[in-house]
Amino acid sequence: MGQSHSQSQTHISVLPNEVVVSILQHLPPQEIKSAVLVCKSLREMGEKPRFWTWAVVTVNTKDDLQKLKRPRLQMVQEIDVTQGSHGGTGVQCNWIKEEGLADLFQVIGEIPTVKRIRGLEFCKGIQDIEPDLVVGVLNSLEELNLCYDFYDEEDFEDMPLRLEAEQLELLFTAVAEKTNLKFLQVSGQDMLKDMDKTDETDEVDEMDQMDEMDTISPELFAAAVSNVEEVILKEHFKEDITSKQFEALYSIIAVEDRPVRKFTCL
Repeated sequence: MGQSHSQSQTHISVLPNEVVVSILQHLPPQEIKSAVLVCKSLREMGEKPRFWTWAVVTVNTKDDLQKLKRPRLQMVQEIDVTQGSHGGTGVQCNWIKEEGLADLFQVIGEIPTVKRIRGLEFCKGIQDIEPDLVVGVLNSLEELNLCYDFYDEEDFEDMPLRLEAEQLELLFTAVAEKTNLKFLQVSGQDMLKDMDKTDETDEVDEMDQMDEMDTISPELFAAAVSNVEEVILKEHFKEDITSKQFEALYSIIAVEDRPVRKFTCL
């Protein structure tokens, strides 16, 4: 006579929590999203931020900021503002581009795990944000395009991500000391003091005069730029970066073993 075999089923709720957590840790993103819909216990365990670090949060409108306050997204690493900041249509989609950057930075300031902000270089209003907040957010990123190539020269003051002198100096000071940045591109930043305040009667060579008006000292410029693994410096105007700043950068790279591994000057 043949033997009958019965299979017993064990509900996941009777498994120890550490076993369930171990299972969840090995699930791909789509399976995680499905697992939290199975039952209340899985949802509670699956809400832990460690399981959602892969998520890319899209922020186009002010209401989208509420996503970043969800418990599961408190360790998110990437935020996407490209739809609203580059090619979006309508008032709502343009919110992040025209006026929403300050609100976004306030929220990101509470999530230190954010490493990338797609489309940040197209957003306006950074000059109006408190310097310490700007530095805290930008210095925690892994990639930073501190520039914008496509702008009307008549609107230079409104150029996206053109920092105020205080913001720029504080940022370079922070980067020189310790930074998460792996990639940095700098272009169109105000590296000089206001030329209207200089004495026009001084008979000095124009380039020497520019070197005396560095917003960022050559030493600070060199220490910050050389502390990032990959750097691109792109000059829109000849006064973007002074000769002394370049000299200091080349000197520190030649003499010290700095983190910078790839340097491009355009």
